[in-house]
Amino acid sequence: MSVGNDTLDADHKAFFELARNISEALRHKDDSHFTIASSMNMLGEYVVGHFYREENALRALGYNNLAQHHHKHRMFHGRIKAIAEAYQHGTFSVVDNLPSLVTEWLRQHIMVEDMQYKRWMRDSAVDNRPLGLLALEAADKYSA
Repeated sequence: MSVGNDTLDADHKAFFELARNISEALRHKDDSHFTIASSMNMLGEYVVGHFYREENALRALGYNNLAQHHHKHRMFHGRIKAIAEAYQHGTFSVVDNLPSLVTEWLRQHIMVEDMQYKRWMRDSAVDNRPLGLLALEAADKYSA
């Protein structure tokens, strides 16, 4: 499922790993809240940082479907944010399906949406800074 850039591919792999971490924590319910809360925070940061990285690359490439791609990112970010907020307010069951949501959404998004830009992707268009820095830079764009 390569999109033609090692950095973006590594971001995608990190999403799958976070979903696995949450899934594993759910199996060990006795001490899972810290792991789940930490993974949710990381997932939120990764979503913002990765989407910012990817959209900036697409902007640099003059990608025609950027507005549609951005909209799909915003919708997913909204779902993740709502789940995280509900979890933080004590609705712990909201994360029960989170690993499959992340995995299924990401797999579908990569195979359908991201593959549309693969042939135009250039390494020089991708910002290789750490996701945490990109998430900080993009926080105002994804806070609403």
